[in-house]
Amino acid sequence: HPTYLFPDYQSTILRAPLRELVPMKKTISERTAPVFGLDSISPLDNDLTKNGRVNGDPLGERIIVSGRILDQNGQPVRNTLVEIWQANAAGRYVHKVDQHHAPLDPNFVGGGRTLTDNEGRYKFYSIKPGAYPWGNHPNAWRPNHIHFSLIGPQITSRLVTQMYFPGDPLLQFDPIY
Repeated sequence: HPTYLFPDYQSTILRAPLRELVPMKKTISERTAPVFGLDSISPLDNDLTKNGRVNGDPLGERIIVSGRILDQNGQPVRNTLVEIWQANAAGRYVHKVDQHHAPLDPNFVGGGRTLTDNEGRYKFYSIKPGAYPWGNHPNAWRPNHIHFSLIGPQITSRLVTQMYFPGDPLLQFDPIY
């Protein structure tokens, strides 16, 4: 695991714990609490090329993002909620905080979700996200990436991570990568 404080990634200065973490036992409600029902996923939630369509197709290179969720013993983890969010092909998120000057795509909302099958597999249809500037240091740009959130049998088992694209020239400059 990386260190919690990584000065090259400036926001860790504000977010990193200042003392050792204290492990706490999970209560029964944390171990058994429901997360989402199977009926809360709609048929187009995993297709980011269609789930935000207004008057046409989103702009950008079409991609398929797929994988498997396995436990520490290599066994498939079924019915895991996998959520993704990403910038559009121009590097802009559909979020009021994103004030990057790249255009918004009216046919791309940038988010989707699905459940893993019995073999732990998931699949998303999307577009390749664009790079965008961020305030970590002067002339800092985030490489193309997709954010992932995985929620297992309870909300406390959530994992948040990112997926990058091989060969992206911005990878070497990104402290999160």
